Amino acid sequence: MKSVFVITPCPPDSLRAHGNVIAEHLRQAGVRTSLLSRAKSSWGRLLDVGLRGFFVMPFHDVALVNVYGSRAFVYESAAILYAKWWKKRSVMLIHGGLMPEFVQRWPRWTHFVFSKANLILVPHEFLRVELSALGLRVDGIIPNFIELEKYTFRERSRLAPRFLYLRGMHSIYNPAMAVRAFALIQQQYPDASLTMAGPESTDSDLCRALVRDLHMRNVHFIGQVPKKQIPVLADQHDIHLHTNRVDNMPVSIIEMWACGLPIVGTSVGGMPYLVRHRVDGILVASEDYRAMADACFELLAESELARILSQNGRARAQELTWESIKPAWVRALALDVV
Repeated sequence: MKSVFVITPCPPDSLRAHGNVIAEHLRQAGVRTSLLSRAKSSWGRLLDVGLRGFFVMPFHDVALVNVYGSRAFVYESAAILYAKWWKKRSVMLIHGGLMPEFVQRWPRWTHFVFSKANLILVPHEFLRVELSALGLRVDGIIPNFIELEKYTFRERSRLAPRFLYLRGMHSIYNPAMAVRAFALIQQQYPDASLTMAGPESTDSDLCRALVRDLHMRNVHFIGQVPKKQIPVLADQHDIHLHTNRVDNMPVSIIEMWACGLPIVGTSVGGMPYLVRHRVDGILVASEDYRAMADACFELLAESELARILSQNGRARAQELTWESIKPAWVRALALDVV
């Protein structure tokens, strides 16, 4: 039985990275799997992978390196080069809508590292198009997935004005756009509510100041939510607001689909490749909080549109499960499991 060495951020107190979820399912399929790194900081991960990675690599057959770019690319590069040194199969799984910009900033470095991997994968067509245009090899697509059985579906048609934002308070996620859109909504629906879920970060103070200055009510900042609580939280809301400035293939969209929430999101990065406008979500321009509010008004008024988005979203989530994705991972990692 072959063994897999998974390089991905997996600190114990944070939400599970997608690489961690893949590793868990590989273990359940009988594959011996090791994870690196559980360090909480980027410096800790650099030391962990940079030092331990070299000595752990020879005890595995395949390295699955989850690549996010930016500062993490230092230790991600080390993992790929270690696999090359020890003559192990290496598979790169590229994450993050900012990866094309990172490649443009560091073309020689990224091209060199990509050339050393045996297989380069992306979650969907967006990154394949963008990276191929920059002269990088992309060998295939394996979509992100969710554990569907953990999400309870409730069809939405006649919606209550209960809105959920499920990202962090970092500026890349643009949480202030959700707050500004909600300010317009509350002018017409005084009892409307907005839950802002996600880790505190650079835009936390800005969002709270907006709530205060615009005299808004029923806005709740609840911090990071454990993964197992997301279905419960989703069931308490009727519309999901997704305001990212940069994106790839967010798992949170698939989670909301699984729960039946209609989605209003920004048309950035990989979102137009994932969400079909007015079929399983509504897309608006980044920063256009007025258009986001207008889309919400339409959903609140048009029960048939809400029902279509809710049902079609659930159908999409049913396509993106481990059971449907597993054969592709077995081939990619050259595993001898059924």
